[in-house]
Amino acid sequence: MTVPPPDSPRSYDVFFSAGGTRFYFTNPNHGIAISDNGMAWTADGRASAAAFADIAAIHLQTAALGSAQRVLDQCRIEFDNGAALVVTNGSSSGLPDQVQTPIYRAFVCDLHAHLAARAAGAIRFTAGMAQWRYKGLFVTMIVAGLMFIAAPLVLVFVTGDLRGFVVMAMGASLCWPFTKMLMNNAPRHYTPDRLPDELLS
Repeated sequence: MTVPPPDSPRSYDVFFSAGGTRFYFTNPNHGIAISDNGMAWTADGRASAAAFADIAAIHLQTAALGSAQRVLDQCRIEFDNGAALVVTNGSSSGLPDQVQTPIYRAFVCDLHAHLAARAAGAIRFTAGMAQWRYKGLFVTMIVAGLMFIAAPLVLVFVTGDLRGFVVMAMGASLCWPFTKMLMNNAPRHYTPDRLPDELLS
């Protein structure tokens, strides 16, 4: 990859993974600098840098960790040589972190602002889940809605037992946050000047 010149880069203390799916109990890799021409980082003690022209694709998505309130934002940056960085709003543990979230958001916005200014037409900008996963979860949420919302409502009208409304309300409160996250992660393309804000906590 082309090494960009050092021109007063802005550093973002975001945690990231590089070079595959290596597991860490505590991720030591954090800190990415963005300059006017590219970005630089150190992963597992090895310093690396890439020009914006080396970026092949960027993918944004979110994932719920156990509940819809624990959202992990992810920005995957793929380079022409096959290498990739996966940057998140997580801490060293990999879990979403309130301190890291605004830092992550600022990093993603700054990166895209630079790419938009350069009219990076060769870069693929995609967002959301894989198509097959999205369709599978969509069907799952329909089934959940029928079981936990529609069925209790039918029972209220059939039996007259108003307790069905309580079950229906509980089902709606359970299903809606995950349905909203699923809708936010619909697979699509975007442009660097129009970030999918719903994927940035």
